[in-house]
Amino acid sequence: MKWTKLKQLVEARFAPEIIGRVQIQTTRYRYAHDHEGEILVTLDGKKIYGSAYYQYWKERVALCGEHGGELSSEDEQEIDRKLRERGIADHIDLHRAMFESLNQPIEAMLANSRPLIRALGILDARRGKRRLAKLDDANEHELVRCVFRLRQPSGQALLAS
Repeated sequence: MKWTKLKQLVEARFAPEIIGRVQIQTTRYRYAHDHEGEILVTLDGKKIYGSAYYQYWKERVALCGEHGGELSSEDEQEIDRKLRERGIADHIDLHRAMFESLNQPIEAMLANSRPLIRALGILDARRGKRRLAKLDDANEHELVRCVFRLRQPSGQALLAS
């Protein structure tokens, strides 16, 4: 699926009070040798989340160095898990995850290991105020906490500013 269509489908699911305020964007570094890029989530044009290809590989190499020597498949899975928990992924992986999220129920989105997908689950209009009130954002990624506050009744003041 093309990025423009994916973006349109994902953002169409947002709650009415945040449509047009929160946007998902992608960039490509045209002059880079491999044309890789970054995914951004913005609130009123200000970046609240970003994950870039080069950032992903820099963090991955650092974690691989901590393990030293040759990595087993369990080590590889552990490194991937740590990166997902930190919200670091290459943008191709995030595109794929966003596409998969279109067919997931809300509860599956909130249980996902990627902070971007959990945030999309909170921004989704199908997540009502009563169900939202039952969530706890204490141990969540910064992006998830930010969008959680936006969907709270007290967060409407943040949206108005």
